[in-house]
Amino acid sequence: MRIFTACFAHESSAFSPIPTSIENFREGLLHRPSRGELVPIRLQAIECALTAKATERGYDVVESIGAAATPSGPTIRADFEALRDELLSDLRKAMPVDAVALFLHGAQLAEGYDDCEGEILRAVREIVGPEVPIGAEIDLHGNITEAMMAHATLIIACKEYPHTDFLERADELLDILEATVAGDTKPTAAYCKLPMMGLFHTTREPMRGLVDRLMEMEKEAGILSLSIAHGFFFADTPHVGAAVIAVTDNDMPRAEALCREIGSEFFALRDQVAAPTTSVADAFDEAAAHEDGLTIIADTADNAGGGAGSDSTHLLRELIDRKTENAALGMIWDPVAVDFAFTAGVGANLPLRIGGKVGRYSGDPVDAEVTVTALNPALSQISFGYEQPLGRAAAVRLHGIDVVLSAAREQTHSPECFTGLGINPTTKRLLVLKSAQHFHAKFSPLADRIIYAVAPGVTSLDLTTFTYKNVPRPIWPLDPEATFAG
Repeated sequence: MRIFTACFAHESSAFSPIPTSIENFREGLLHRPSRGELVPIRLQAIECALTAKATERGYDVVESIGAAATPSGPTIRADFEALRDELLSDLRKAMPVDAVALFLHGAQLAEGYDDCEGEILRAVREIVGPEVPIGAEIDLHGNITEAMMAHATLIIACKEYPHTDFLERADELLDILEATVAGDTKPTAAYCKLPMMGLFHTTREPMRGLVDRLMEMEKEAGILSLSIAHGFFFADTPHVGAAVIAVTDNDMPRAEALCREIGSEFFALRDQVAAPTTSVADAFDEAAAHEDGLTIIADTADNAGGGAGSDSTHLLRELIDRKTENAALGMIWDPVAVDFAFTAGVGANLPLRIGGKVGRYSGDPVDAEVTVTALNPALSQISFGYEQPLGRAAAVRLHGIDVVLSAAREQTHSPECFTGLGINPTTKRLLVLKSAQHFHAKFSPLADRIIYAVAPGVTSLDLTTFTYKNVPRPIWPLDPEATFAG
């Protein structure tokens, strides 16, 4: 089977003050085989799983761009169009192909485009024609659009949050494409939008049970794939909202009925599956009430994985004001502070201004006398099962608190963010992590309790703090009266 593969993925926040250009993709992942610009170390990234797995299967793989960047604001129009056009040029040169497999995000925005995935799939369909199957693997935090469904043969979202199943979903997508090309199946996809938005942890009930039930239903004859897209509520477009996608073997009535059934069940659970949250003060009060074991407080509002600056100081100030002992915080994005720490060297004492630089949600900088306790010119962490280079990072101690400063803006995924700088998280009483939930995969085995704190921030789970202009209304939880007819 001759298959064309590509990755073009970005989670774009309409509320992020951080602009996105092609340079941000170069900092993350920008693999351009047709130009000879190869980055093999980053091809371990999960975004390239479709290409890797198609190659393992012995397909005739025509590989196009692998492009991914840390979530931030919409991409500059010219840069989005340049990468899109490069992908399309590669596809024209590759024709004829038997199938197309794309890794997209589902929540990418660019200047002038509120549905980048729909635009990419439309243009790909125009080139390959109506008969060639097009499969797209997406992040479950995607907003499903009519254009995406109209031009793709099938769309499969990852099922887990944290996203631990991208590899399994890549295999699922390729299985269906292979069977389609062989003439053994005819994917028939339906979807329904749900008037709800939020974060829904699949590590907890009842969301865990709903996902497990989907996987059991997929074992039934004639059901090829079932996906719940949680949506991305920081996009602020008419496409925002959760959705259900059902793919059957040539049975549209069944696909539509499955969407209604699953959608009704998901919507009915909305209050129970919403991510647990608490105020910063209550989070620290709860942590202080436990003197045994490790408590983790997640700084959900300053999550680089949703487009935030990861430089807010609200929780750091709370640690200082409470004179918290045996605590560590990571990671604060502050390249300037990292530079100063490297210049001063390990063991140096210096006045340092930390954080509070990106925007109004970042809070005021923290000025303190710090001790540089460790430096790492090539820190890395485990992200979605793969090693993610972070570049230069420093550990500093202020008011008895260990703080990890990073030159790369990334959310905290794994303990290596700390251990790579000589900090042992298991010996701490309190860890503050800048992440909404992806930390859970690697940190939860270490923790006795996890508390999700809501502070001011670009990724705050208090949705009333954002001025929405384009989301469809009514939508839960902004509009408690929202209903789903099924």
